[in-house]
Amino acid sequence: MAKLRLCKHCRQQFESRRSNHLYCAPSCRTKASYKRNNYKYVSGHYQKSEIETDSQLPAPLPNDELIIAVQELEDKIERINQNKNINTTSVKEAALGTMAADAGSYVAKKLFAPKMLPATKGDIESLKEQIQQLKAALNFYRSK
Repeated sequence: MAKLRLCKHCRQQFESRRSNHLYCAPSCRTKASYKRNNYKYVSGHYQKSEIETDSQLPAPLPNDELIIAVQELEDKIERINQNKNINTTSVKEAALGTMAADAGSYVAKKLFAPKMLPATKGDIESLKEQIQQLKAALNFYRSK
């Protein structure tokens, strides 16, 4: 099942154990990564080479364009702040709709599967009381 392949870094033939193996050894994989990412060997270790930051900065905008861009941003901020008003009627309607849906699902469960509802505190207390009564009855019959 093993397949002979060529290492992508050192170009030596190796036996790949899996179909996705590209390098003959982890060290070749690391060295290929260093080469891909522009690392340079500096006295005992690899260090990423520094890239000039001046070439990456965008050219400054002229003053007129800058003023227009700032004004557009301020207008957008004002529009967003004006649209922040919360409509209380829509909140009330959403709450009532949620309550109606929950009530409907509870009624459906109660009608079609009453034994599937979770036990309440009262249900547990009544079960405890019935168990105590059964224990007392068993103790009474054993003592006779």
